[in-house]
Amino acid sequence: MTITIATLVGCAIGDALGQSFEMCSTDNPKLQNWDGLFRDGATFWRRDNHFQYSDDTLMSMALAASLLEHQGFNPEDVAQKYLAWMESGNTRGIGGTTAAALTRIKLGAHYTESGLILNADGTPVGGNGTAMRASPIGLVYRNNLSKLLEVAMEDASITHNSLEPKLGSIAVALATALLANRTASPQDVVYQISDLLPDSVLKSKLELVQKWLEQGTELGSIAAEALAEIGTAGYVPETVGAAFFCLGASNNFRDCVVMAVRAGGDTDTTAAVAGALAGTWYGVEGISEEYQSVENRELLQGLTD
Repeated sequence: MTITIATLVGCAIGDALGQSFEMCSTDNPKLQNWDGLFRDGATFWRRDNHFQYSDDTLMSMALAASLLEHQGFNPEDVAQKYLAWMESGNTRGIGGTTAAALTRIKLGAHYTESGLILNADGTPVGGNGTAMRASPIGLVYRNNLSKLLEVAMEDASITHNSLEPKLGSIAVALATALLANRTASPQDVVYQISDLLPDSVLKSKLELVQKWLEQGTELGSIAAEALAEIGTAGYVPETVGAAFFCLGASNNFRDCVVMAVRAGGDTDTTAAVAGALAGTWYGVEGISEEYQSVENRELLQGLTD
């Protein structure tokens, strides 16, 4: 069967499903009683459109549009598209690190100097704003993996100029490429990515994902325990690790994104990353009718195509 890759549609569906539960704990009654469908409400914005995605998808779309317009990665244009998005006011939950970096560009900083390296407390920045938008890089450079690695790091550095966010961007872009090319399955992609990463928190999280995926039991029954240990906060190693677990522990698009949301924490970003990867593998044909009403579905599929 021919698969029509649905990377950005998958990202948007996961994002839209998760945004209503952002920062909920797994024992929140609203999340426990959730039926797996779109619902109203959000953390950072108040437009009652339950098919609507958030900043994760909007940044992915900005990057995808620039990649298409320039037939490849043009960092100056990408930086300006990110800035234009922020200035539009339609940010839907922009992260603090991203906002600070784009403000620096607005004030005249070059894109090579805009990305934050340290938080106010002196620790390296570690937000997931890089990984959440990286899947279009994987599509464009799926047949040039050395260039993919270079672009993933350069795009990440526009906002997050530290190790873990750069590795998060690499992991998601590379996984997208491998899944699109059918050179890795949802169950083994984590092994290929982990083997390529240097020692890091992200690598340790992916090794933890491998440990859980190798359990000799029904993975759905241990998902809550596994995801609690991997973590589901906005820290990029946790987000990427959780998304990879949901991808490997499920065998269809719906179960992947629903598992990511039910894990709690930064639900929209975990599910956006998981959805982008699952949409790449299962394609349009694997996404059920109940999710086809996601905002701007035709535009998102057009960008992916």
